[in-house]
Amino acid sequence: MRSILLAALVVAAPPLARACDTEAMNAELTNVCNAALRPALEWVGAVRTQATAAESAALDRAISAAGTACETGDPVAGAREAGRIARLAGRIEARTGTTDPIWPDRLASR
Repeated sequence: MRSILLAALVVAAPPLARACDTEAMNAELTNVCNAALRPALEWVGAVRTQATAAESAALDRAISAAGTACETGDPVAGAREAGRIARLAGRIEARTGTTDPIWPDRLASR
């Protein structure tokens, strides 16, 4: 009797694999990745006009790589590229010698 009860419980219980919705997890990873990338893209938009051709090409490559990483659900690679993009935007901004630095709270007013 006891084995029948255990067998019934095993059959009635959903497998652990069904507890994880792969599509929902991938969508959330994409959201996390895009959230990390969004501020960097705003900073680039604010300094792109001061970028050299080489810097602009490097930004385009990094933005493309970050977008691909986010779409494929690799938030580590996307965040790494977002950091590189933000660093390059900071270098461009520093070179211009602007007295009004790009801070996230100031981007909306531009």
